[in-house]
Amino acid sequence: MRSARRLAFVLVALVSAAVAVMVLTQLGTESEGPLARALDTIGNGVTHAEHAIRERLTGGSPRVRALKWFEPYWTDPARLRRPDRVLLGAYAGDATSSFDSVFSLERSLETTLPLIQIYVAWGDKPQEQFPDRLATAIRDVGSVPVITWEPWLTDFENTRHAGLPLRNARDRHGLAAVARGDYDFYIDRWAADAARFGKPVLLRFGHEMNDPYRYPWGPQNNTKEEYIAAWRHVHERFAQAGARNVLWVWSPHVAYRWWETYYPGPDVVDWVATGVLNFGDVGQQWSRWWSFDQIFGRQYPLLASFGKPVMIAEFGSLAVGGDRAAWYRAALTNLPSRYPAVRALLFFEVSDDQTVTYQKVDWSVASDPEIASIIAGALHGWR
Repeated sequence: MRSARRLAFVLVALVSAAVAVMVLTQLGTESEGPLARALDTIGNGVTHAEHAIRERLTGGSPRVRALKWFEPYWTDPARLRRPDRVLLGAYAGDATSSFDSVFSLERSLETTLPLIQIYVAWGDKPQEQFPDRLATAIRDVGSVPVITWEPWLTDFENTRHAGLPLRNARDRHGLAAVARGDYDFYIDRWAADAARFGKPVLLRFGHEMNDPYRYPWGPQNNTKEEYIAAWRHVHERFAQAGARNVLWVWSPHVAYRWWETYYPGPDVVDWVATGVLNFGDVGQQWSRWWSFDQIFGRQYPLLASFGKPVMIAEFGSLAVGGDRAAWYRAALTNLPSRYPAVRALLFFEVSDDQTVTYQKVDWSVASDPEIASIIAGALHGWR
């Protein structure tokens, strides 16, 4: 009887939300500000209610049942600050529209991934706001979202923000502007939406901030003091919004010297992360074949010295210039015992990456049965 009442309540909520969506749609779906956010919130509620009904009627999807052990992490974010095992995850290129690539990777590796990573830029566009709908979808399939949040300051429109510098002058000391509150109009809305989401979120803000070539928030435009001040300011705005469900992932590029000097402080960092991507002999002046231990192992003692769980936020190897199968086998065999501070590893499952190289490169492993089998065997060995 109690289950029937709960199901009836969900059905009523679903119908009410659908009616509200239709009414607001008549008022104009192109509206900005509170109306647009209300539409998105209600639409997200409808989707979540539909999922709840389906889960109740079917007894839950196999994927959600496979992640039953992970449920305590959802109800207690503190567990995510001290996980008792290595949490696996992935970023897949289609994650903004579906999780097909994530699910395909899971099938090939014979495992289920509790972490799903997405990338969100700063700016005015709808896809640059807090991804409530996508975060809810990740929650509904049993995982926790890892959001890499990239401060592309030039994505804000001057016509909407007259107080900001023109785009061609915005990146220079842009993080100092973040620290003094010039972008609080955006940060505060994000923080409020993250707090409203309520469930755990791992937020990887301003990653690879010490890379002088790749991102505008790097040292070519900002000092490390400006970066630290910006980090602490953003963290404070989230704290004021009550977003205690957000865990902060600090992620330098450890290939560059003195990366540790960018550390914002133990009171505002929950995880320490870095990427481990072997580009091999991809044809760039800087590229060569590196083993996992050469990329990560040499930096591990310093990464672990901060006393935080360590995340490998982007993990993979290309196939040019060496033995890719041997690379994965050496990297993953007995990894938890070799590097005990590592508590998360996220595969970079992208088949057409062109963010660093002129040509597209393929990091994916789901489509390579040999590599997938080697990885699956190594992961099975962890258990």
